[in-house]
Amino acid sequence: MIVEWPSEDRTLVRLLFDSHTRARAVIFPALDQGRGTVWTNSTEKPTVARLQLAIINVVTGDAASPDAEEIIRMIEPMQIVFGPDDEWARIIKDLWGERLGIQQRTLLSPESLDIDHLRHLQDQLPEGYQLERGDLETIRRIDKRRAMHIPTFFGNSEDFHKMGLAYCIKYKGEVVSMASTFTPFTDMFEIQVDTLDTDHRRKGLATVVSAALVVHALENGMIPHWDATNEASIHLALKLGYTNPVHWDAYYLKPSE
Repeated sequence: MIVEWPSEDRTLVRLLFDSHTRARAVIFPALDQGRGTVWTNSTEKPTVARLQLAIINVVTGDAASPDAEEIIRMIEPMQIVFGPDDEWARIIKDLWGERLGIQQRTLLSPESLDIDHLRHLQDQLPEGYQLERGDLETIRRIDKRRAMHIPTFFGNSEDFHKMGLAYCIKYKGEVVSMASTFTPFTDMFEIQVDTLDTDHRRKGLATVVSAALVVHALENGMIPHWDATNEASIHLALKLGYTNPVHWDAYYLKPSE
């Protein structure tokens, strides 16, 4: 039987997630900060677990256990789910069949990042634009329909200002591009890049603002992770100095017709 983990101490559950090589900058800060909901097949000796953060679900543990199927059946349509290996992927595919949806992703390595190269990119800001770290008033004014990760994973602008980090590019006082932490973080974070005004694309703004956020991370002993969902994001990551792209799949259950 699958039950909700009752304790603030997630040490036993955390051990089960150690095999994950993807989305670690989302998984482990959440576990360490007590965010999200955790389900397991035992509160004493768990062998299967699921972490849910809004629409993101991460499963782990013994895929051969009957509890593995039960924990997947709990996931609602259109929520993203992924496990640490092919065995979990097989369970998901077998259970969902023709209703399986696939989100293709690409993980890139931050190990080769060069801070001097990034500072050079950061300096390429076109004339008429201003680069700055996002303060509370700036975050409040951002259209959350464009930056959905703020209400989804932080709740509101005030909580994002406390638990998140953003660099913004402004044009005539309005934010037109932003690079920020995708979820609350510890010593590592996932990067979210948003062009908030489509009239300002193809000017290198995403490169500049992303470089500023990555420089901040490196200067402060943090690891900036990059997990892309499209070719433009992969290209940007490679330009910044990320390397070794690895393609992987996350899954979702399509609604029944």
